[in-house]
Amino acid sequence: MKRIEKVYEIVSKICMKEYKETGEIRGLSASEIADILGLQRTNVSSDLNKLFKDGRIEKLKGKPVLYKVNNLNFLIEEEKDNVIKDDKDIFSKIIGENQSLKNAVQQAKAAIIYPPNGLHTLLYGETGTGKSMFAEIMYKYAKEIGKIGKDAPFAAFNCADYANNPQLLMAQLFGVKKGAYTGAEEEKIGVVGKANKGVLFLDEIHRLPPEGQEMLFYLIDKGIYRKLGEPNADYHSKLLIICATTENINSTLLRTFIRRIPMIIQFPPLKDRTIEERYQLIERFFKSEAACIKKDISVTANSMKALLLYDCPNNIGQLKSDIKLCCAKAFLQSKTDKDNKICVHSEDLPGYVLRGALKYKENKDEIDKLIKNKSVISFTVDQTNSLYNNGDMKIYNFYEALEEKRNTLKSKGLSENDIDIVMSLDVDTYLKRYILNTENKNLEALYKVVDKRIVDIVEKFLKEAEERLHREFNSKIFHALSMHLASSIERINSGKKIENNQLEDIRKHHKLEYDVAIGLKNDLKANLDINLPDDEIGFIAMFLYMDQKEDDSEGRVAVLVAMHGESAATSIADVANRLLEEKHAVGYNMTLDEKPEKALENIMGVVKEINEGKGIIFLVDMGSLVFFGDMIYEKTKIPVRTVEMVSTPIVLEATRKALLNSSLEEVYDSCIKLSPFTGRIYRDSIKFSNKLKNDVILTACITGKGTAIKLKNILEQKINASGYDIDIIPVEVSDNVIFKNNIQKIKQKKNILAVIGPLDPKEEDMIYFSIADTFNEDKLTLLENSFEILKVINNMKDVVDKTIDIDAYMYIEGFKKFYIRLFNSGVPITENVVLGLILHIGCAVERVLNENETIHTKNKEAMIKHHINEFKIIKNAVIPIESLFNITFLDEEYVNIMKIVYQL
Repeated sequence: MKRIEKVYEIVSKICMKEYKETGEIRGLSASEIADILGLQRTNVSSDLNKLFKDGRIEKLKGKPVLYKVNNLNFLIEEEKDNVIKDDKDIFSKIIGENQSLKNAVQQAKAAIIYPPNGLHTLLYGETGTGKSMFAEIMYKYAKEIGKIGKDAPFAAFNCADYANNPQLLMAQLFGVKKGAYTGAEEEKIGVVGKANKGVLFLDEIHRLPPEGQEMLFYLIDKGIYRKLGEPNADYHSKLLIICATTENINSTLLRTFIRRIPMIIQFPPLKDRTIEERYQLIERFFKSEAACIKKDISVTANSMKALLLYDCPNNIGQLKSDIKLCCAKAFLQSKTDKDNKICVHSEDLPGYVLRGALKYKENKDEIDKLIKNKSVISFTVDQTNSLYNNGDMKIYNFYEALEEKRNTLKSKGLSENDIDIVMSLDVDTYLKRYILNTENKNLEALYKVVDKRIVDIVEKFLKEAEERLHREFNSKIFHALSMHLASSIERINSGKKIENNQLEDIRKHHKLEYDVAIGLKNDLKANLDINLPDDEIGFIAMFLYMDQKEDDSEGRVAVLVAMHGESAATSIADVANRLLEEKHAVGYNMTLDEKPEKALENIMGVVKEINEGKGIIFLVDMGSLVFFGDMIYEKTKIPVRTVEMVSTPIVLEATRKALLNSSLEEVYDSCIKLSPFTGRIYRDSIKFSNKLKNDVILTACITGKGTAIKLKNILEQKINASGYDIDIIPVEVSDNVIFKNNIQKIKQKKNILAVIGPLDPKEEDMIYFSIADTFNEDKLTLLENSFEILKVINNMKDVVDKTIDIDAYMYIEGFKKFYIRLFNSGVPITENVVLGLILHIGCAVERVLNENETIHTKNKEAMIKHHINEFKIIKNAVIPIESLFNITFLDEEYVNIMKIVYQL
């Protein structure tokens, strides 16, 4: 214990003894205290003056000067005697609770217990001393002893977040009446209202303006507050206020405010805490890192000496960050050296940390007592100290799936910009599948996987989100978000980057959910001192807007096995049924001489017969069967998921999951986890040039990624897409909404010429082919001819640039859309006609831009009357060109174009 704490403790004990014996407190002089403790009077006098300045004791004038605990603190000391001594209470987990934080802990307990409703408290100390964590522990202690209800809220608010906007700060704090100011479109509950019957934690209270402090007076004195814009309506809130500040209390807070916060708890900086406590902190942080990377960590003695003694101005927060940094360096070095052991050496420490070793001589005895002549100190994986407990269940980290895909694309030579385009397509699908595949655990089971603090924060956050978004979130969202957040924090603390390629789209189209997600960021900062990056806030917003309604249909997922051969499929299905003692899996044997068209027709009949309302898991071996799932969906709209390279274990797992009433997504995910081909199909098949072309084709599938990739490969082989300066991007989609969103994202950066897949995007400026069309030679020829003409159009760019005074690039892009609209309308035009149209329409654009539109067309009215459908098709086809140049052609021009197109 520090000397100053010993001085305070003896003053408290003597004053308490005097009060109990005589009912009065005389106080003690510096000399008396020095004699009792065996210390020099000058040192004791210095400590007493510091305690007086901090407001912890009173000074009685006279000779000699006497010191005593102030009346309030004395009453608190009385309450301390009533505190139940329990080594297992929440405060026992704090490092230093019986040393440098002993008085802080006792004050906190007394503040909570003090009748009738506890004492409002101010936590005072430098940045990084643990005030936010301590406030939450006080709240948990209040629940632990029954001072507040088990479901009592803990509302945290950082006054610095809105310090530059006092009106908004007041709104966040006290709530808003609808219409109180421009943009106040709905009634809003402030944090004061949310904290009713619980605890309100106000961090950086010194940033609260004087008028805000005055409004808190009324709340503290009367338990009443008023919303912004509603001065005549009183609201009641019974709560305990805990404030925190790093600034000088007397110079930053109103005296009238300080008087209303009777309990002031000061936190010592790290330099004033004992070396033993610092060692315990270092031990906890290293164990936490070991749990995070799932490997033991060793630290050399010299490194430990430096960590124990270096100047750490930002206190515990900085110590934790510095340990994280040196662990990251050691981890990378172990990867470079291909060494399975992780050891922190002196070279892994920053220079300012290493300088701490220079103080070793003057602290030798204490350091050696802790290190005990060890050359290396080892920290084993300690799940109890980690926020990221894995327990006996594994947290699935969908970041790994995204990261693997990014690395695959990078290895294929794509630029970062093009990688972002491709990556943005699958985020929705990955996250949706992750949520659907999350098992519902009871809370005790979830606590084994995720730290209770994270679970509690998520639970509170979702309740607030339900209130703001006016929707309910099911238990899958709760469990999935808890587990996701744990892996996100682990990723942040291990120095890995979080990238969300849909961030801008989320901010634009899901602003409300994004704003709500910021609340979780604030909660994590306030309670766990964790800063979530904007990309992660985007992921959290996705959890909030994804439609995850439970599948309430009573049927089960149907299992259909289809394989080439006389009996392969029925044999495997029969094995699964026998082992599970059920007749659920169905087999279809596609004989080697059976035509694909006939097989598809037969299988479609089987699908309609066995579908129970939850969809089909379609297990196939190879060849054309791989594409049947999407074709079946095209024609029947029955949900289908396809798994290729089927085996007996996969059929067995699919049937088992189906019999458990699992959803189609859950059955599908279980199957692909068993498949050794998962991922390899994508890695081996994806082929891009070093930069994606401006013109692209999308191959889409709804039954599994493999179909889209195989479609890409077929098109590359049959129509030689690279020869047309076109790239093909495979896309997996889970529903039509996500598919259309993906298309809009790509359209912002690339020109989509065509979409091939089971879902028609209904876009006039894109060619659409079904999967069945790709197996029709006539349709493929038609598609290839269209690409040939699009290539010709591209090649005319230089001609237009040299002969017509318009933006040639913009015009050619518009003309390609003009051509595609004609193609989609079933209007066949030859290459020669296209060349003539490019020049004709280009000159027409030039005339309109130069305001020289005088043209005469014979029999205009008659032409329109007799060819009204053709006229409408032309007028619609020209829209992209008109939009790009912000012009409108005369009817005479439409008729002239119609004559060229239809050879009239």
